Amino acid sequence: MIRTILILALLTPLAACGEPSSAPAPAPDAASVATEPVSNPTAQPAYVGRWAASPALCASRAWDFRHDGLSAPGDVACRFEGVAALDDGYEIAALCTSQAPPESRRLSLNFGAGARTMSIRGGPAGDALSLVRCET
Repeated sequence: MIRTILILALLTPLAACGEPSSAPAPAPDAASVATEPVSNPTAQPAYVGRWAASPALCASRAWDFRHDGLSAPGDVACRFEGVAALDDGYEIAALCTSQAPPESRRLSLNFGAGARTMSIRGGPAGDALSLVRCET
């Protein structure tokens, strides 16, 4: 008898699994809804291209960003191991060399109005750096 009651007690919650809920799901609040990322996930990332500290340096000291890495003046190179698109930029796990053994870095890329400027934090150049997009 006790066994039968125990089995019924365990099976009763499982019986309700397939039934639809009578209460509607609450609508998400505006703060929890993510906005559109900087770029379409299937398109080329917004950081891809040539960037420099000023338009005058585009010809001689530009940073070349590819979807999978970057190269910069002074023998700096990074291979991107993971890229996450955020609302206002990207977080990138990278393996970088700069005249030294490779080291892991976490790059944070943020864009200004119209994606014409980009700031980089955590890169091999040290402190935060602001770049402008070079015209091709």
